[in-house]
Amino acid sequence: MNKKSIIKFSIFIGTIGGAFFALRYTFLSQYIQKDKLLGLLEQLREHWWGPVAFILIYGIGCVFAIPGSLLTLIGGAIFGVIWGTVYNILASNLGATLAFLMARYFGRDFVAGLMKGRIESFDEKVASHGFRFIFTLRLIPLIPFNALNFGAGLSRIKYRDYVLGSVLGMLPGTFIYTYFADALLKGATGARKKAWINLIIASSLLIVISLAPTLYKRFKKS
Repeated sequence: MNKKSIIKFSIFIGTIGGAFFALRYTFLSQYIQKDKLLGLLEQLREHWWGPVAFILIYGIGCVFAIPGSLLTLIGGAIFGVIWGTVYNILASNLGATLAFLMARYFGRDFVAGLMKGRIESFDEKVASHGFRFIFTLRLIPLIPFNALNFGAGLSRIKYRDYVLGSVLGMLPGTFIYTYFADALLKGATGARKKAWINLIIASSLLIVISLAPTLYKRFKKS
């Protein structure tokens, strides 16, 4: 393991760790609170360039480990189901790509050095089934978005497989989270009966999506 890979990995860990500390234990923590962030981003809706700004904020936020689910919910609350889904898909995949490339450039060489002679075979197996691996994990909402972004970048998974698996795997969950946020906002502003129906539908879909990989495996074995 050479000195360059150690320095790059140290920069990677320092950046993520520093961002995590700053966003939780300094004055910056107030800006990632749900209500504060929602109010800040809601102002973007009044401008034609608002969606572009939202996508960039979302994408860059993922690099600094701001929870993707929070940003997706806010996107749905601000822009509604249809446009919220479109913007969230673009934004989440931008964030996933930036985080992946950051981890790949700054951390892959270091991790590859650690894996030699240990769990290198596992790394190769994951890489050979990269698309299926990413697609399956993206379907499970409980898998941390940012952790998977960085983890995939540190592995041998090909960028092409990662992007394709992410785009297709995140589509259902992104729509459901956006739908959920829009229904929740409508419930808070008066349309309660319809909003509760939408919330039940969104929650049911989220459960189905979570179980999809398990059901697929059982169906494949039978």
